Amino acid sequence: MYYSKYLTISLINPKRTLNKLKGVFKPLKLRFYFGKQGYHITDWYNETPFMLVSSDVGWKDKYATPRFEHCPYFWIKIFKWNFIWYWCWDNLDSYDDNQYWEQALWYLYYYKNISQGRLDSPDINTARKSWPWSDCRTNKTTWDTKYEI
Repeated sequence: MYYSKYLTISLINPKRTLNKLKGVFKPLKLRFYFGKQGYHITDWYNETPFMLVSSDVGWKDKYATPRFEHCPYFWIKIFKWNFIWYWCWDNLDSYDDNQYWEQALWYLYYYKNISQGRLDSPDINTARKSWPWSDCRTNKTTWDTKYEI
């Protein structure tokens, strides 16, 4: 990462997590935004007139489960003009993005199939069964299979 008064460069492979989901979860759509409004990240990025930034999916841990923060993106800023490519399910900030990414992160990082003292590769069926969230009215799991292949 490089940051100065005039230039910000921070490059992380935005498809790092997406590549791990191939063959298990449906691919996300690549979207494009051009305009003066930036993306949801910290304001200090917006202080520099020139910017080249990319990021993988943004998330945090809360109550021992993943919480989605932002889609993977690639962002070029020249003065006040923003060119942003981002990968999302439907449209930016939809419920589907939250659900897609929280299930994907659960599958990749939270659920682990441990057998005979070693870590096996993740298994989607067991990850689905171990998903901890359920609807409080129906007591049915909130795991949605529409995101799976």
